[in-house]
Amino acid sequence: MLVSSGLLMAPLARAQAKPSAAPLAAGPSRPASTGQVVQVRGASPYEITKRAVAEIGGMGKIVSRGDVVMVKPNIGWNRTEEQAACTNPEVLRAVIELTFAAGAKKVIVMDNTCHKAEDCYQRSGIEAMARKAGAEVRFSDENRLAVHDFRGEALGKWPVFRDHLEVDKFINVPILKHHGSSGLTMAMKNLYGILGGNRGKLHRDMGENIADAANGFRSHLVVIDAWRVLMRNGPVGGRLSDVELRQTVFASTNIMHADVAAATLFGRDAREVEFLQAAFARKMGEIDIARVPLKALAI
Repeated sequence: MLVSSGLLMAPLARAQAKPSAAPLAAGPSRPASTGQVVQVRGASPYEITKRAVAEIGGMGKIVSRGDVVMVKPNIGWNRTEEQAACTNPEVLRAVIELTFAAGAKKVIVMDNTCHKAEDCYQRSGIEAMARKAGAEVRFSDENRLAVHDFRGEALGKWPVFRDHLEVDKFINVPILKHHGSSGLTMAMKNLYGILGGNRGKLHRDMGENIADAANGFRSHLVVIDAWRVLMRNGPVGGRLSDVELRQTVFASTNIMHADVAAATLFGRDAREVEFLQAAFARKMGEIDIARVPLKALAI
């Protein structure tokens, strides 16, 4: 069943309990261009994630007591943690634990996978870890689609799973890797996982569509997993020889700045990445890494 996201403005059951909570469908996010990025390298994916979030002011700066929070990793592929096609479970565990510690009432983990969902959730290690950390694990349900207006230059109205609209905060937790169509996949491209419908159509003018998705749907916090990086044959991967250990995590409240910094770690100039060019044209942030407020540390 497909409904309009305008209906989400009606008092849903959860919204009745918290009348002040606004659905995330309320227009373009237009993140501030001054958002700092913290880049942390270290010996534990769990510990560097906690440190990165602490360095941007802590999860309490993002999540309020009683919030319902969507934590959206990349679970798109039937691959193991070592193959680096899906978000590292330990990075996700740190985010979930920090979210609960900040007072969240509920944490939801879900993705619209490309391979069979049950296989992706299980083999990636994400389902077991998320449940152990106390999160609710959901699968995308085609009966829960709503038309969301991204109000973009290329991407306008498109079906989105209501689960992502009916929360107070959205935390974007992608993995950095190569992508055969978009060049790279990071936080902005990770938003394709909130979409229903025929996503293949969005491969036309892909850079423009990725930028519009990120500009038209707010990520309150971005945490990019670059512990293991799939350097070739992404996004699916499969060969361990294509994976490099980078032991890094990025955190920012600015989705474009996070992606610019992660692209640099990958070895790409953000000014040569099509969707970052499109984001820069939309005034979502700086595209020159020298102009991005970046704090890098090792622990």
